[in-house]
Amino acid sequence: MKYSISALSRKTGLSIHTLRYYEKEGLLRYVERTESGRRVYGEASMGCLLGVLCMKQAGMTLPQIKAFMDVTIEGVATLPRRLEMMLSAREQLSKLKEAVDRGLQLADFFIGGCRNAMEAMKNGADPEEAFPYITRDGIVDFPFLFTEDGRLEPAAPPAEFNAAEEKKKVRKTPTTNKKKI
Repeated sequence: MKYSISALSRKTGLSIHTLRYYEKEGLLRYVERTESGRRVYGEASMGCLLGVLCMKQAGMTLPQIKAFMDVTIEGVATLPRRLEMMLSAREQLSKLKEAVDRGLQLADFFIGGCRNAMEAMKNGADPEEAFPYITRDGIVDFPFLFTEDGRLEPAAPPAEFNAAEEKKKVRKTPTTNKKKI
């Protein structure tokens, strides 16, 4: 089956601009042209495009995808290099997953804290005592630290917020090589 650029755009959800950009950058290959110069995409170009989209989903950047495609053309001798490229992309995804997991941990911490504060308020108690990290004065004694490489890391918020336990704790962190925010 052959597709015009607009038909390919509709089929894939990619904009015409993106398809042209991919072609210009050497990512979308096997594009044919009609006598009048219009682009025509066949099965080979569709397969190529699907490969690009899969590699993007696997965490590769467009320049990395281009490099991968370029070495692939050289044949099976480049399999070790391709493996190395995919392992590198996987490592980047793993780091991204760790960052998302840290963010989810923090969101869960706040959700639990807010629920405990709301429950305390409903029972006539001080919500700021039930969740002492965000008060009328703003964010106070927040259990999150900057690491040496500039990332934010939990200073160890509990997996599930426990208001009774938290009330007992004094939230003073000893001075280390991490800066508290």
